[in-house]
Amino acid sequence: MKTSALESLASASRERLIEMSVAAIERKMADRVLSNADHVRLPQAVEKHVDADGNRVLGVAKVVAYSWFNRLTALRYMDAMGLSGDYGVVTPAEGSGTGVPECVQRARGGDFDQRIGEETRARVAQLLHANRDLDAYVLLLREYFAAWHRVMPGVFPEADDWTNQFPPADLLSAGESVRADIVAVIGPDESGRMDVEVIGWLYQFYIAARKQEINESKAKIDKDTLAPVTQLFTPHWVVRYLVENTLGMQWLRAHPDSALRKKFEYLVTPAEGQEDPGLAIDNPEDFRVIDPACGSGHMLTYAFDVLWDMYVEAGYPTRGIARLILEKNLHGADVDERAAQLASFALTMKAVEHDPGFLGRIERQTRQSGENSWRGPRIVHVESVELDELSPAEIADASGDGVSLGISQLIEQLRHADTYGSLIRVPAGASALFREIARRIDAGERQQVLVGADSEEWLRAADMCEVLEDGRYTTLIANPPYLGMRKAKDTLKRFANKHYKRSSTDLCTMFIERAASLAQCRGAIGMITMHAWMFLDSYRELRPWMLSTMSIDSMAHLGTRAFDSIGGEVVQTTAFTTTNASCDSDHVGVYLRLVGGRNEAEKAQLLREAAANNDHAVRFETSVAALAVIPGRPVVYWASRQMLKAFSVGTPLGEIAPAKQGLATADNERFLRQWFEVSADRSYMRARDREDAKASGARWFPHNKGGEFRKWWGNQDYVVNWEEDGREIQSLVDPKTGKQRSRPQNIDCYFRPCISWARVSSGDPSFRLFDSSSTFNDKGSAIFLDSEKQTFRIIGYLNSSTTLQLESTIAPTVMFEVGQMKNLPWIEPEFFDTAGVERLIDIFRADWDSRETSWDFARPPYLRGGHSLLQDAFDDWYCRSCETAEEAQRLERENNRYWADVYGLADEVEVNVPLSRVSLTYNPRFAFAPTKGAPERSEDECRWLHYQRSARELISWAIGVTMGRYSVDVPGLVLADQASSLDDFRARVAEPRLQPDDDGIIPVTGGAFDDDASRRVKAVLRVVFGVSDLGDNIEFLTRCLAVKSGSTTAEFVPPVIPADPEQALEDYMAKSFAADHQKDYSGRPVYWSLESPKGTFRALIYLHRYTPDTVGQVLTKYAAPFVDRLKAESEAIGRERDAVKGNDRKSDRERARIDKKRAEIDATIAEVQGYIDSVLQPLAQRRIHLDLDDGVRINRLKLAYGWRSDLADLPQPAIGAATPDVKRGIASNLKWARGEIKKNNVWWS
Repeated sequence: MKTSALESLASASRERLIEMSVAAIERKMADRVLSNADHVRLPQAVEKHVDADGNRVLGVAKVVAYSWFNRLTALRYMDAMGLSGDYGVVTPAEGSGTGVPECVQRARGGDFDQRIGEETRARVAQLLHANRDLDAYVLLLREYFAAWHRVMPGVFPEADDWTNQFPPADLLSAGESVRADIVAVIGPDESGRMDVEVIGWLYQFYIAARKQEINESKAKIDKDTLAPVTQLFTPHWVVRYLVENTLGMQWLRAHPDSALRKKFEYLVTPAEGQEDPGLAIDNPEDFRVIDPACGSGHMLTYAFDVLWDMYVEAGYPTRGIARLILEKNLHGADVDERAAQLASFALTMKAVEHDPGFLGRIERQTRQSGENSWRGPRIVHVESVELDELSPAEIADASGDGVSLGISQLIEQLRHADTYGSLIRVPAGASALFREIARRIDAGERQQVLVGADSEEWLRAADMCEVLEDGRYTTLIANPPYLGMRKAKDTLKRFANKHYKRSSTDLCTMFIERAASLAQCRGAIGMITMHAWMFLDSYRELRPWMLSTMSIDSMAHLGTRAFDSIGGEVVQTTAFTTTNASCDSDHVGVYLRLVGGRNEAEKAQLLREAAANNDHAVRFETSVAALAVIPGRPVVYWASRQMLKAFSVGTPLGEIAPAKQGLATADNERFLRQWFEVSADRSYMRARDREDAKASGARWFPHNKGGEFRKWWGNQDYVVNWEEDGREIQSLVDPKTGKQRSRPQNIDCYFRPCISWARVSSGDPSFRLFDSSSTFNDKGSAIFLDSEKQTFRIIGYLNSSTTLQLESTIAPTVMFEVGQMKNLPWIEPEFFDTAGVERLIDIFRADWDSRETSWDFARPPYLRGGHSLLQDAFDDWYCRSCETAEEAQRLERENNRYWADVYGLADEVEVNVPLSRVSLTYNPRFAFAPTKGAPERSEDECRWLHYQRSARELISWAIGVTMGRYSVDVPGLVLADQASSLDDFRARVAEPRLQPDDDGIIPVTGGAFDDDASRRVKAVLRVVFGVSDLGDNIEFLTRCLAVKSGSTTAEFVPPVIPADPEQALEDYMAKSFAADHQKDYSGRPVYWSLESPKGTFRALIYLHRYTPDTVGQVLTKYAAPFVDRLKAESEAIGRERDAVKGNDRKSDRERARIDKKRAEIDATIAEVQGYIDSVLQPLAQRRIHLDLDDGVRINRLKLAYGWRSDLADLPQPAIGAATPDVKRGIASNLKWARGEIKKNNVWWS
């Protein structure tokens, strides 16, 4: 099904309907002549549906909007199927040439549907005669709603329902109209068939915008946001797999020769020789099927198809089958009223699809009997009800034979039913008890408690309890909501921890546990859930319970990309079917590994193939006993015998090398920095231990925070505020509760050598060595060893392909937790030569320190060798980078082979290492690896991309030399303390070959000043490479800057020398340097560009040399003189014009040329002068003070907007106004800072 048009329809309709509903409600509330009924109903509705943000009108408007959207889409569907009435209710007559609904068009001629009463006909005629077409149409719709309410009460309201008062104002609009859009988009397919699946897609797309709002808000999930944020439409092929392997299998057990077997394309052939404990159901009337989180009813509509075929096969007359299925077989529940309405409608339409006369018979029976015994599909909206407490005596009296314990708890939980939903356990007999209480209230046998529940509320509770009663169902199928309890509000968290402790990590796993109580013993359960429960340590209590309580019959492990509609990668899922009965340890389940499928179509194809082919490559048959071998019992059904043997004979690594989780600050923006943001004299990068760190008096210390894929050494870029042994972090408390917010765990392990890894990784886990100078983070967990030799052994093992294979069995997700690390099997080798590992660590350490973003950076690596030509220097560095990468590749391959032999996995694990996975920063095959699906880069392209990066880094270093951050004469940092001065530089560098800039300001104005940026870069090149080759070096440098990568459609072409290399360098400094620097410094740049709006004037300043006088110096030494020069140039051009004599055409053209040139200069003057007047001068006067401890995000905002508590922000940012990437970075920081201010979390100075 093509869903793009449905998505556009739903999202646009939602916005317009809400807007119209708000306007209509506000008008109605302001109306002083409301009817008595409306005076009561409207305020009640407003109070009941207050928006989560407290907006009273918006909340009720959303209810009105979705109610009308549901009805209009339902009527359009019915129109298309010829069900809605004698005439189209929302659809124009075919060929009418008008957009007016057919029922309105007919009414104008006096023709009405048989469902429209005489009184209504007369009133509609009057309204049409008075040209009140909209009022007439709304009146007709109310009659249709009332008529269909008797047949589909879950979809259509009664005539006097309060939502009918607020019809969309554009129902008959000749322009934009939600009704007209619905008619245009929803219709029969090419075969003339209507697919009820469209209802589910519309539901998903209608709430998609709300779902995005909630996710972006980061707010905790409650009853008002639970439904939209957890909604996910299940693909039809997954539905078929679940239904065919539960409902279908139960039928086939009783009817092994059934013709339906051939229809079940997704039926999984069970493992041979297995005892089948599942129910065999002979009579279709005996099926009791539930979807406890039914959404729009997709699971149930396919179950209807299957049940219909069963009834037909059993010989039932077709006229009675649909009603039997809807009244006896199918049940659903959902906390979202919209979903319940749509599920009810979808099932009714499915009945009509199989039995076109179904609705007509229901209508006739209702009219003939005068009573409506038809209640509609058994779909309940699970909503909160406030019931009275019942005494034990009243329970015993009203329940007759008695009811099981738990009624008081049930009544309490029903008060929060809109949050707990189908997770509420309902003891047998509760529904009958509540109905009896309602009967007694109506009969006057029970006095209603003041402000207590009336009989309707007791009946509502009875309906819910009837559907949710424990042990009632032969078959359960579900795609339950996915919601980690970290995101939930306390009400749901407390309920989860009390009643679903073993599964409380996520809502979907709580539904797994609930399924076992809803289904009968030996009943069938089919679900699709997040796959995290199969592996993560947080589910270690759930897995043994599942494997002992249920028998896993089959599993379709989907992984990512199982939901094309949401981009696939958002969720990783597994679908499975179980029998609700315990099994022996030798019970074998069938597991289909579909994680390799790139989209829904590929996964569905694999599933169909593997379901019936016992020898298919993705099919695995694994026993419960095999799964029990690995600690924590992860469901690693694909593990080989040799891998399982490793776990059985090996020692858990945690017993050899303790793994720890580190510091969780609870506010990283406050306590963490990139090391280069802060003042060097406030940092201590060489602490020997915790006592040394404390005694240093420093504030900032190295902090291991995990990071990207990189082995052996590196990812050392953060520092943490651990002043006075972490006093500020350890004293961080919640102001409301007084509870400590931070979690400074395992402090005794801080400042100790360790092996660390990132807890969350988008690629393979990678392990790095850290020396004693670091603390470690909860995202960068660590292993601690006392022996250096053992450390080298362990890191060699951990970075091997053997460990990667073993990790995949206990942590196949993006998470690799401390608990999983501890469970890795360790087999002590007889002999291990540490030389290879030591060399790898040296290689990766040197590679990491080759970039200036390493705190151990000394000088650029291409300056070695004494080359005078930049091309030779770059080429030498490229060749060395490639040779080093190849050496590392060889050593990693040898390490892989060694550990594969130790573990007996030489035939199973890949020992070769592609160059593209050797994680060195300067390995071109790794650094410039093509995106997935793109062709490999040529040698020439890799070389030039390497050159380009070197060129950018060289310019960055040259600017650093000019600012005094570095020197051509001494290695490493020079000026890196707050407000560093030239005196500080001279103290470090006695006789420099190149003096830094005197004021730490570098203009970028195309050469207007002697110390312009491009001239400063050339000065550094002159000192480093010599004068004689300066021209060639500038040409090569700018050629490197011009590199453009190849693409899937165009081959790489090496760059050519720019026509004007000097201009090319100036252009790079003006247009690209600031953005490249921001990117290289992880969004925390230390060189900031003060820029006029169009970038005509720019000046770089260095954060660590900034003082409150800096902006004033930019103004007086550069900006104002720059304007003066432009004015002088304009005046000179004016004089040039005056010198043009004559009145001929040639003279006129010359004057026009001069006028144009002068106008351009004058516009430039206006731009820069405007920047001076509105931004630079006010900023200079404010003399903004910066504190490097606050970090770049805050300090750059302070200067960009002139932050002072006593003054308003500047009208535009002083920094980055003409550089889009920098401008976006500042805007993002501003949005974040405002959020912190709003949360009253202002920690900066």
